[in-house]
Amino acid sequence: MRPDILLFMSDQHAPQFMAGAEMEVDTPNLDALRREGTSFSEAYTACPLCVPARMAMLSGMRAARTGIFTNNDALPDTLPTFLHHLVAAGYETVLVGRMHFIGPDQRHGFTRRTAPDFTNSGWVRPPWLVEDFGVHTQTMGYKWCTHVVGGGQSPVLCYDEMVTRAAEEYLARPHEKPQFILVGTYGPHFPYVAPPELFYKYLKTARLPATFGTRDDFMNPVLCALQEPDIRPEVGLACQAAYKGMVEHTDGLVGRVRRAFGAFVGGRGTPHLFGYLSDHGDTIGEHGVFGKKTFFEKSVKIPLLLAGTGVAAGRRWDEPVSILDVGPTVCAWAGAETPERADGQSLASILRGEDGPRGRAVLSESMDKGPDGRWTYGCMARRGTYKFITYHGYESQNMLFDVAADPLEQNNLAAARPGMCEEFRWLLRQATDPAAAEALQAQHTKRARVLAAFEKQTGYDDRERYRDYPEEAKRPPEVCVTSLVGGPGKEQSSVYHGLPLRPQEGKA
Repeated sequence: MRPDILLFMSDQHAPQFMAGAEMEVDTPNLDALRREGTSFSEAYTACPLCVPARMAMLSGMRAARTGIFTNNDALPDTLPTFLHHLVAAGYETVLVGRMHFIGPDQRHGFTRRTAPDFTNSGWVRPPWLVEDFGVHTQTMGYKWCTHVVGGGQSPVLCYDEMVTRAAEEYLARPHEKPQFILVGTYGPHFPYVAPPELFYKYLKTARLPATFGTRDDFMNPVLCALQEPDIRPEVGLACQAAYKGMVEHTDGLVGRVRRAFGAFVGGRGTPHLFGYLSDHGDTIGEHGVFGKKTFFEKSVKIPLLLAGTGVAAGRRWDEPVSILDVGPTVCAWAGAETPERADGQSLASILRGEDGPRGRAVLSESMDKGPDGRWTYGCMARRGTYKFITYHGYESQNMLFDVAADPLEQNNLAAARPGMCEEFRWLLRQATDPAAAEALQAQHTKRARVLAAFEKQTGYDDRERYRDYPEEAKRPPEVCVTSLVGGPGKEQSSVYHGLPLRPQEGKA
């Protein structure tokens, strides 16, 4: 009997923000998943950005092979994902919510979708987004993410509740085929707005990162362009409090979906596998950066927890693994064929309590504009406790960190350990071609420009985006630390209102 499988995939959850981790957050449901299953403490994304990470997971291929490095790109519809292999093995593959597909193909191997996405499905952001998101129209982007911060309602919280209810409703109905279900939420992705009680809760314990406001020598021009050097410390604290609150809120949704899945498989009498992961993390002010797009630990690491029939309980695997391993692992667990030429590898033996590969090097890649306006390829390699980071054209600012001894990445060992750096450079010379990757991205950018122009002439593609948001989700939050000056837009600015007291603390 093939197992029913459900993966809950959040967006932008750094695993350092959980119970028992560096940044303490109450996550009882993820704790239970960790106790009852196997956790991968050193899991990394293939690219610290939404679309590239997700398309790498589905295809099993690194960004340098698919050419997908930005959020404005799509897998070819002739490229099989691991979902196609599951369907070929007899599965129904169900998407409930977010996957951030771009372009006409909104399935890529999913046979059914029961809840829409959060973001638009086309190549151009439709001009009516402001009608749906209000003050939050731009705050989903890192350049504007600190402009509306606090405690209250938001489009993200509304969307995630809709997705969770859709998952519960789907699991309450009978289904004939073995099920692979992916439940995709948008939280804890910014805007940094949490339910008020959770925002107040974590504001009391918020503390600025040790690297907040620092200007380290290893921050090359590509990284410096991502920094927000003028953010007030109080705003940094509020962003962290809201993020922690959103993580706890997401944990509650995970618990609801897992209980519904447990009832579903219990009624069917089927073996099962339940997993939780995210696409990348969020640095929330570390090294002056908010969001993702870097190879610092809170940006590039992801949670990866799996439990179910035959999965070793209470096991923690501390060797590096990748989001690229998800497809091969699910296919192996389901008894389906593994995608050919996959860059990831199955973790099924580890889930069964057996040994797994050790000494493996795990890669993550990025592509961003340099100060000269040209695309710049970056790559990270993690092996053992060491992590090497390099950007094409900025090799004089290569980074080497011992992330076990220096998890905040304050001590660059590149100058002190030239031999180890050369070992990593040799490894990357065998696996990567920065110039070819940059040329491929330039080609994809030209294609996207043509497709965007075509879409503007033929009509915006907004078929599969959720739009039913209440008015309160479009306004500044009730507990407001920052809000907009004027209307939303790329030139928007914000005003700081101060850190709030709890209502009872404001009384004499």
